[in-house]
Amino acid sequence: MIKPIALACITTLCLGLTGQSYATDLVDIYQQAAAHNATYQSAIATYQAAKYGVPISRANLLPAVALTANTTGNYKDPNSVERYNTHGYTLTLVQPIFNFGAWKAYTQAEYTLKSAAVTLAQAQQTLIMDVASAYFAVLEAQDQLRYAQENEASLKEQMNQTEQQYKVGLKALTDVESTRASYESAIASTVAADNDLHNAIESLTVITGEAEDNLAPLESNFPLIKPQPANSDTWVQFGLQHNLDLQAAEFNAEIQKLGIDIAKAGTTTTPGYLPIVSATGTYGTAKDNSNTNGNVTTATASVGVTWNLFNSGETYATVKQADYNYQASAATLEETRRSTISSVRQSYLNILSDISQVQALNQAVISGESSLNATRQAYLVGTRTIVDVLTQQSNLFQSQQQYATAIYTYINDSLSLKQNAGTLNQQDIVSINQWLVHSSKKS
Repeated sequence: MIKPIALACITTLCLGLTGQSYATDLVDIYQQAAAHNATYQSAIATYQAAKYGVPISRANLLPAVALTANTTGNYKDPNSVERYNTHGYTLTLVQPIFNFGAWKAYTQAEYTLKSAAVTLAQAQQTLIMDVASAYFAVLEAQDQLRYAQENEASLKEQMNQTEQQYKVGLKALTDVESTRASYESAIASTVAADNDLHNAIESLTVITGEAEDNLAPLESNFPLIKPQPANSDTWVQFGLQHNLDLQAAEFNAEIQKLGIDIAKAGTTTTPGYLPIVSATGTYGTAKDNSNTNGNVTTATASVGVTWNLFNSGETYATVKQADYNYQASAATLEETRRSTISSVRQSYLNILSDISQVQALNQAVISGESSLNATRQAYLVGTRTIVDVLTQQSNLFQSQQQYATAIYTYINDSLSLKQNAGTLNQQDIVSINQWLVHSSKKS
């Protein structure tokens, strides 16, 4: 737990002492994004479409029944004028008996569906990261703007005091010019911070589809939680089992490997090295209402074998192409495995570093405030110069800026570790949401 003076002051300003209503928190923003984010909705639709690939492939293994019917008008002349109608139908049943390529294609479709499910899960994790990053980017921009405004107000007060002292002969003109220069620079910093805030709000709007700037702020005593288990190797092993990028690469490699078997075996439309055996049965009738009253009923049963003996090297080239595609996916899988190990380790170490930085910068802000007050008192009695005061003011402002950045970097890195380990989910949004100010929400 940390209780920085500066952040506590900001929280007090946010609450307005009497309690301000916050329209939206992190969970609200995520729900808006999940419902309206075009990229995420596209991923859901893509997954739903992929689900139909399995029954489509399975259909090549199941019987197919076709019905054909016809009717024909007939006219006989000149010996005897006769008009009559001929009609009939034929029912055909085809059942594949041996089609190795179709079986492999069916298995490949199942892996494709698994890959689509992973892709959808990746889209959800990406949405969580995007929402959290954009949400806390707005909060950071708000903090940075408040710090800039406080810095500007402090320098303005210092400038006014120095000008008054100059008028009565207590300070030199150089002191006035120095404070005025620092004040003008502070104004520019405030303008830039205000622009950054508007840009952050726009970035959040792109994700959610709705403009929202009345966000619940971070509690002043939010926890700094170290990764558990506190062992990077354990996190790496967990990432190797659950990382979604790695799972997607594994499924893709398996899909490409099955592609080699499909190319070798062939399909109904693309011949391969293996035969395709099917059983066919037909039943049909033909009738006419002529004077001869011809009625014919037929029924057949057969087994057919299609075996492509030579197709100008197409099968050979197709198999080689599939093999190289598999080699490429296997190399990508190995690269993804290495990247996963590195990303998990870096995320783990980043969190530990972030915690140390937040704690150090928190103390730097507290110390900077004390140092600035002491330097101002010393300046009033003539033991320190205006340059010393302005330097301390600048140092404090810099520490405040770095502190605000460190806070939200820690939160984002905490989510990144879970994403790299493959465990990031909506519950993490709910957990972090508890770190926000809710006591005054919608009151």
